Amino acid sequence: MSAFAVVYERLNSSADPIMLERVLGRLQHRDVDGRDVFVLGNVAMGHIHFWTTPEEVGERQPLAIKDEPFRIVFDGRIDNRDELFLKLNLQPDEGNLLSDAQLMLHAYARWNENCFKFFVGEFSLVIFDEINNQLVCARDHLGDRTLFYTTQDTQVVIASEPWAVAGVNNSKPDLNEKAIAHYFALQATEDGQTFFNNVYELLPAHVMTIDVLSQRMIRYWKPDMHKKIRYKTDEEYAEHFRKLLEESVRCRMRSNAPVGVLMSGGLDSTSVACLAARMKTPQQLTTISFVFDELADCDEREYINAVKEQWQTHSIQIPCDDAWTYKGWESWKRNPNQPEGNPYRLVKERVYQRASHEGLRVLLTGGFGDHLYDGLENWLLDLILDNRIKQAVQGVLYNIRNFGVRQALKAPSARRLARFILDKIPVGRYLHAKHTSRVWLTSFSLENINPKPVDRAFEDKHNLLGLPAAKSSTGEIYNANRYKLELRHPYRDRRLIEFILAVPAYQLYFCGVYKYILRSAMQGILPEIIRIRRQKTSLVSLLSRGIEREKNSLQELLQAPNARWRKFVEASWLLPRWNVQITPDTDGPQALIPWLCLSFEAW
Repeated sequence: MSAFAVVYERLNSSADPIMLERVLGRLQHRDVDGRDVFVLGNVAMGHIHFWTTPEEVGERQPLAIKDEPFRIVFDGRIDNRDELFLKLNLQPDEGNLLSDAQLMLHAYARWNENCFKFFVGEFSLVIFDEINNQLVCARDHLGDRTLFYTTQDTQVVIASEPWAVAGVNNSKPDLNEKAIAHYFALQATEDGQTFFNNVYELLPAHVMTIDVLSQRMIRYWKPDMHKKIRYKTDEEYAEHFRKLLEESVRCRMRSNAPVGVLMSGGLDSTSVACLAARMKTPQQLTTISFVFDELADCDEREYINAVKEQWQTHSIQIPCDDAWTYKGWESWKRNPNQPEGNPYRLVKERVYQRASHEGLRVLLTGGFGDHLYDGLENWLLDLILDNRIKQAVQGVLYNIRNFGVRQALKAPSARRLARFILDKIPVGRYLHAKHTSRVWLTSFSLENINPKPVDRAFEDKHNLLGLPAAKSSTGEIYNANRYKLELRHPYRDRRLIEFILAVPAYQLYFCGVYKYILRSAMQGILPEIIRIRRQKTSLVSLLSRGIEREKNSLQELLQAPNARWRKFVEASWLLPRWNVQITPDTDGPQALIPWLCLSFEAW
């Protein structure tokens, strides 16, 4: 991804170019294709270039277009370019010459702040309006690109990473203990707070306007949570889904350099790879996978090779038995923006290194596929509401046969149906308050975390739309950029997500079959051995190997009486658990919290 920085002086005094250079210096790891700056009166803007689409090659930002008083720094990709050409009355021959940043400026010149709702893609940007002497900052609908800011007296500083903003005065920044408490609670702050005091993240789907007198923020988009799509047959749902996923993959293959796929043997990444390979034919698609010779339960070669054989991919398989969790953690490259969140960092590092060696600039992933298919709770209710009683009975009988009557009654689908009925009774609404127990947190942490989001509709769909998903999406930017890579996630396409939110839950899960609609849509495209697989592969054996082999150094750090994590996590909970053998059934807080404690301490 590209990066940008902006310094804005509200009192109309001259912006400090030295301060801008200081902020840009902290974004140097993103410098692949050079950088440029623009200084005019009370604003200084800088852009670090990483060209990944054909239209932007050679483009110098900050950018202006003829006869318009606007200048932009832009990081991102616009995926509905043809649609925008029509809205802007641009001929395709004319529009195809425009970069995404230029297209964004044309749209802003036409519709001002109303333009952002028309875009599909991922972006963050700052536009300087010379006439009104104001900044307009925006972030994409789902939050797949980042924008951070701080306000100090009359000065506003904006950048693509929080560390760059926090270091604006060249001093050690203060840590934000409320954000740290949320980190250990496995929860995002709801107001854009970061790990650094007075450094905020612009929330997804928001526009922030800053001038000499004020700073205002509006939300420009929310999904229609009440929209419903209902077809007569499963085939119609599958066809619509496949077209959307194909378009999402196609958009993300628009690149000025070879595109590869980070592919495990799971349904999501193999589906992306198969669609991409079909589009590239007769050219060969490069897939990069991690495999295991010793840890057989982590290995997915059987499925990886099935894709290779069916689509003749260039399959790169990287052995990772020795890339166990915690290995050499003392010497890892630290992300200055946040503690390391991925226990399998070394595996990712090897993938990125090899992708860079292969000359790739763009790597598609299957990430966030699991977020789409959250139908386990609502499938039975949706069948009943859609008057598919026969299928509802079939699903209930399936649960009884496989799990017994008692477990079938405790199933999420049965509880959801009961809650729906209770909600129809006024007193019933108070009988099922939702509580989440985080027994590992100290009282200090519990006092500093938000009890739950105010918007229940968004809470229910947080895996798709909320800040946790956005933070997961952007959390790998720093690490990928160090290898001159841009990650793209086809399952994070707004059109695909809006469709999934509107279809009935029984298309997502039915009779023990997860990802029902994906399996239907990929028939004839995905190797059958993958399409019908039910069991997911877990990497917990790699985690357990790391605990076993690094336990001496881990024990020393975790048992240190002055460790900083002790303010946030109960030592009495952690210390008896951190070195216990992890299995797929116990993979959860017991495995993750010790990792977060170590990561925080090292950070």
